[in-house]
Amino acid sequence: MKAGGRPVMSSSRRRFAVVGAALALAVPLAVDSAHAETAAATAKSYTAAQVLAGVKKNSTDANKVNSKPHINTMTRAKDVNVYQVAKGVYAYGSGLAVDTDGSDPDPDPDHQGTTTFKDSNGKYLGAHHVPFYVLGDDCYDKKSPCPHFFYKEHGISGRQFALMFYKSKVIGAIFGDTQTANGQDTSDNDSRELGEASVKAASLLGINSSGTDGGVDNGVTVVIFSGSDWVVNGTNSTLNANAQGMVNKALDSLGASMGI
Repeated sequence: MKAGGRPVMSSSRRRFAVVGAALALAVPLAVDSAHAETAAATAKSYTAAQVLAGVKKNSTDANKVNSKPHINTMTRAKDVNVYQVAKGVYAYGSGLAVDTDGSDPDPDPDHQGTTTFKDSNGKYLGAHHVPFYVLGDDCYDKKSPCPHFFYKEHGISGRQFALMFYKSKVIGAIFGDTQTANGQDTSDNDSRELGEASVKAASLLGINSSGTDGGVDNGVTVVIFSGSDWVVNGTNSTLNANAQGMVNKALDSLGASMGI
């Protein structure tokens, strides 16, 4: 012990202390490095074409959700089915009938000023500003579980995010309106229909967006991501940008989930 009462560390103890300190520093660095390598290994990006191919591959009878076919809104054919292509992810292929409803004015004689769901400020969605898709308002068969795809049974709510594919394009869209419910007497439509989307969605996909002579008979694929993490918030002026900002995240998430 040095004069004054302060201990003196031997050379051997000093070497052990230095080695121990080095190890103490090295361990967290090694852990951080392992996490970075894992993140790098799993952070794979997927193209729209890759994801769409995976969706179609997983659209099999074994993954079909509905036991009765849905109606293609454009063609009226009963040939639309919904598939669970990954956990909590539902897809269907159909045409696209243009929905002009909501807060934006439109010359379509069938235009209505309301939508089932509203933006984060409580305003009806504007079909010319917000890319939204349409699902049935209720279970046509009035049964539970529903023999058709009924959104309330699958963790889907208003403004639920979806990818929409058409030819070489992919866009983000939200669940904004519902197809006519049972008991209505104002149109020939009913809640079994699938394949309607807003003016903005049609325009972004490169489809004629007129409410009177627009739309397309087939070739559109809609992929819905269920759960609260995939609900899009925003106003009529920001919902489009917010939805498009989620496209790459959705492609990568679904691509990884499907094991592409």
